[in-house]
Amino acid sequence: MAVDEREARRDASCWFVRLREDGDEETTKAEFSAWLHADPLHVEAWESMCATMAAAGRAPADLRAYTLPGEAQPRAPSRRGRHTRRRSKSRVRAVVATAAAACAVALAAPGVSLHLSADHITRPGHVEQVRLADGSTVHLGPDSAIAIDYDGARRTVRLLAGQAMFDVTRDPDRPFRVAAGTVTTTVLGTRFDVRMIGGETSVSVSQGHVQVEDEGTSPSTQRDLLAGDWIRIGGSRPAETGRIAPQLVGGWKRGEVLAENRSIASLIDEIRPWYGGRIIVTDADLANRPVTGIYDLRQPVQALSMIVQPYGGRVTRITPWLLIVSG
Repeated sequence: MAVDEREARRDASCWFVRLREDGDEETTKAEFSAWLHADPLHVEAWESMCATMAAAGRAPADLRAYTLPGEAQPRAPSRRGRHTRRRSKSRVRAVVATAAAACAVALAAPGVSLHLSADHITRPGHVEQVRLADGSTVHLGPDSAIAIDYDGARRTVRLLAGQAMFDVTRDPDRPFRVAAGTVTTTVLGTRFDVRMIGGETSVSVSQGHVQVEDEGTSPSTQRDLLAGDWIRIGGSRPAETGRIAPQLVGGWKRGEVLAENRSIASLIDEIRPWYGGRIIVTDADLANRPVTGIYDLRQPVQALSMIVQPYGGRVTRITPWLLIVSG
């Protein structure tokens, strides 16, 4: 992130606190309006801040009532100047409300669409076991969603978001398929993991044999995976393959992530579904650092600290739903 962008985001955070503390003051409103219109980066930074605060709407009720440090209690305006304040509030309030509303809609729309499409959906930090009509089971990861499409000839599950571990009941007459974006995994009977994390789709096999087809390439590509095999597809890189001990497949069900020479950015993508808010990384060099270790996903803040501290990084909690990871 460029220095100007970092400064704009930092200023937006300061303005959010200041407007909550003395947003009725004419000087404050005028200064904020001048800052907001001074640079397009300021508008983008303010919209990002609004989106972050809108995320509180998805947090538990006790977090939505969280008070920022140093926040003043609401004050009744004095009689003198009360009507003037009421008239003058509209201009800046319209600017702030428009940005906040746009951010809230942008944030809420994907979630609404997901709820309408999904048959099962989980909250951040929660894992659910789903038993399907044919006796197969799905362990649905945190902040994840699936849609089920069964009929007399086929068994299809669409992974709409997140990650899921499948234990499939064998039925040669009805192959079992998992569709995750452009990637389709077909099996007869097996145990395997499908994940859409950080813009990539991965499949790893604990037991049995699966066929993975990527329709995002032209022509589409197919690969067969056996127990211990994994494949990762997505981004601008070619598909990556490798092997893992079969018993380690789906380690996220135990709340663990095993990293072997992985970037901090990719590990943060693993942690996000376990955290009920937003995680922002401000240092690109830190994000690209390689890490090896086993981390507890059920303690996301502590895991983040353990990951970045060896490189001099730190994790700052701005609110219960916002973490800043910096170098």
